[in-house]
Amino acid sequence: MSFYVSRLSTDNYFFNIIENFTQTRYWQLKLSLVLFGLVFLTTYPHYLDILVEPAPRTTFSYFFDKVASPLSPVSFDEKTHGSKIAFRLTVPLLARLMNIGFTVTGKDLVLVFLLQSLLLIPFLLMLIRLFNRYMDSVSTVLLVGACSATYVGKAFFWDYECWFDGYAYFFLLAGMVLRPRWLVFSALLLACWTDERAVIALASVYLFHRLRECKFEISTIQDLLRQRPFSQTSAVVLLVGITYGLGRLILTTVYGLKTPSGLEAGVSLSFLPYQLKHRLIGIPFTFEGLWIPFVLAIWVLLEAKNRLLASLLLLGTFVHIIIAYCVFDISRSLAYAFPLLLITAIITGKHFVNRKKQIMMLVLVVCLLIPTHYIVMYIMQIPWSLFSFKEFSQVIQTL
Repeated sequence: MSFYVSRLSTDNYFFNIIENFTQTRYWQLKLSLVLFGLVFLTTYPHYLDILVEPAPRTTFSYFFDKVASPLSPVSFDEKTHGSKIAFRLTVPLLARLMNIGFTVTGKDLVLVFLLQSLLLIPFLLMLIRLFNRYMDSVSTVLLVGACSATYVGKAFFWDYECWFDGYAYFFLLAGMVLRPRWLVFSALLLACWTDERAVIALASVYLFHRLRECKFEISTIQDLLRQRPFSQTSAVVLLVGITYGLGRLILTTVYGLKTPSGLEAGVSLSFLPYQLKHRLIGIPFTFEGLWIPFVLAIWVLLEAKNRLLASLLLLGTFVHIIIAYCVFDISRSLAYAFPLLLITAIITGKHFVNRKKQIMMLVLVVCLLIPTHYIVMYIMQIPWSLFSFKEFSQVIQTL
């Protein structure tokens, strides 16, 4: 008995510290900056290695060529990443606006990655505001801290091959948080033109907005599909999907753009059995402790006999897992399911009112204790900047 009293006292003391912090001025911005610093300390900016790359124009020719001629078909080996960026226009167009790529140096290219890293600050700020709409400030701090310790947070730094998933994650979250419909449309469309996986994530964003519009009470198909096209944000998400589909069709027809698929291109359903057999660890490693509220949300929905919403969440997650395991880069692919994890965290918070802080504390601890891994054709623990003295010294020498 004394053990539980002591633990409760410790928990309350810790929660009080967080509560006092959230009463300070600009606490959301301060938390974003602190977490940004922690992510940087625990995630070596892989893109800095470009500065020691002897021939960046050759190594990253696919990106420089895309910047120079965004609407030209790519002509790289279909096994390479460069062959798959035909429709990924957002970042190349941004680089073109920044006049990056014309001097074709490593320093130019690193600026694009630096901007991606800086986007983590507004990303975290939006995440704080999203959670704080549905739960208390203490639970919000714990949950955002947990999210920042997963691959989704680390992707803003851990990039070298011009994936630019951080841009896509940022735009997807903006499409969930922002209220003006034209901003939602713009953000989600930019996400889709950053990476095709964001198109799959549109379904999760749509579900979030329908839940928000229905006060998180969806129990029938009518609740899910009922629309007022000119006044509801969920209808905007559908419009984004239609616009992207038409845009992609036009680019394919007029400019001959295409993305390779199949065994040779490393995109095939035939990879699924082998990937699941040998790299199943990629599923728990991608979201780590965030799977706890996911499981709890499914459980409470089934207990409440809301099989529709439980099925939608499970089906959406299953689709993301299948897609992630049909390619080699499992972690970054599955991480596009993060809107579903945010939804389930909110549902868990709504149903476990009295134990919400303890649950989110457990989520944070698990995320902190499990080192973040990048699962591709092998399992790689993402190194900490804090201990990457050798790598930083090489970069400094080049400057």
